Amino acid sequence: MGLIAIIGIIWLYAAQKNNIKALYLAMTSDADTLEQKQVEEEKKQENILQQYGLEKPESSQDQQLGETDDNVANPPQESIPSSGGSETSQVTDQGSNQGSDQGSDQDADSLQAELQGYINQLYQVEANYRQVLDGVVQSAKSEFWALPKDQQVRENKMQIVKSKMNDLIAQENACDAQVETILSNIEDVLKRQGKSNDLVNSIRSYYEESKATWKAAKMTELYS
Repeated sequence: MGLIAIIGIIWLYAAQKNNIKALYLAMTSDADTLEQKQVEEEKKQENILQQYGLEKPESSQDQQLGETDDNVANPPQESIPSSGGSETSQVTDQGSNQGSDQGSDQDADSLQAELQGYINQLYQVEANYRQVLDGVVQSAKSEFWALPKDQQVRENKMQIVKSKMNDLIAQENACDAQVETILSNIEDVLKRQGKSNDLVNSIRSYYEESKATWKAAKMTELYS
């Protein structure tokens, strides 16, 4: 059995069903293929976001909950009629309708900004999770290469990887919980916008697919 399969089995033993796909990808794909798959998944996600008027945040962009536009539209100015009660009524009606339209537009903008804020949060959770994976792999490799030359054998590498699993799985579960909380918030915003949950379903699918690809890439890195 190859080293990559053993690493994958350790991961499977400690974690969720998502790792089955990660192990399959790791055993059937090389590093370049996995990198290309990551690029394609990210591009697909960006295209979906664009359909909802959303975008992937820049790395320097503030990623706080529910960013909203606090600029309140000025109320319409009342016109002074030249004469006649009917003109006064007409102006009042026009002002009322205009104010109603502006209020609706403002509400829509606020909801869209809130939605973008949650998308920003999702990308931050993704970045945190990938950082955790990178840290675990680098730590395991450093520990292995720090061993005396005669102890740099497969069994010791497996032991080091296994020692990292509990912390890694705890971190992954925490990220999963964060994602589900954010998706629940997105679902609430979509409901207020009168939209379906297709975006939530797409994001959840992207997260699971991408997570498997990230882990597969790290398995191959540990194998190298």
